[in-house]
Amino acid sequence: MKFENLTNGGAKRGLAIIVGWSLLSGPTPALADERAHQGQPPLIVLVAFGTSVPKARQVYTHIEEQTKKAFPNVDIRWGFTSGIIVKKLRSQGIESQTLPELAQALKAEGHRAVVLQSLHMVPGEEFESIKQVDFGPLPKAYGEPLLTSEADIEAVIAALQPALKPDRPNVIVMHGNDKHPEFNTQLLAFTRVIESKDPNVIVASVEGQPGTDGPLKRARELAVKSGAVHFIPMMIVAGDHIMNDVLGDEPDSWKNRIGAKSVTCADPLGANDAVIAVFHAHLRKALTELKSHR
Repeated sequence: MKFENLTNGGAKRGLAIIVGWSLLSGPTPALADERAHQGQPPLIVLVAFGTSVPKARQVYTHIEEQTKKAFPNVDIRWGFTSGIIVKKLRSQGIESQTLPELAQALKAEGHRAVVLQSLHMVPGEEFESIKQVDFGPLPKAYGEPLLTSEADIEAVIAALQPALKPDRPNVIVMHGNDKHPEFNTQLLAFTRVIESKDPNVIVASVEGQPGTDGPLKRARELAVKSGAVHFIPMMIVAGDHIMNDVLGDEPDSWKNRIGAKSVTCADPLGANDAVIAVFHAHLRKALTELKSHR
């Protein structure tokens, strides 16, 4: 699936994966149906923050397609951590569920276990909220977010190499967290490693550290020489933050603060199959952990 590169017109965020087997409950009239669920492959539910931007939602379709290839014969469901986004989608006639709603549905359907695979960037606030969702007595395991280990950081940096442009500053756009700076730890670790590898790579964040002031100043200085700047969304989907904060026409947008004549933008992480493979590795680990405890 091909994605259009974002330019000055531009393109936000973003999942978790749930695995379930049916529950056996004892000698009831539905016992035959319950037994039929045994041996079925697990149910995978991709859970994300969500987005109401139509073009950004195409990325979710791509992630689902890649997950079906990696885990064939497995049903896939989605749950979103943003209730506001779910309301917007429903107002547009798009069926969607919050993660708590999905949890209730899975319990009602009689699944035996759940594995939640976070498609968030770091083990931060959104990932912690996933762990608070009540799945009742269902056994569960959690797949880790993208940047959880040093190995993850190296794998994602390698996955981003084809998106880098050698003739201009490359500004990696992160979200970050103002209220909980402890959740920026992995982002800062990623920043140190990738910036040490390439002087043309600069990491900036919408919130928290590393912020925008210092990073965009350095990008502006480099852009004076090249006349260009290239943005790389460190986000699953390129939604409101990319379209408005980074590529918007307001004077304080990132592109205008840098002031380069040529502005380009790479596809978001959800369009990068090498990044999706990191999430799939976390999912396999979670599935193994759940199986070992059953």
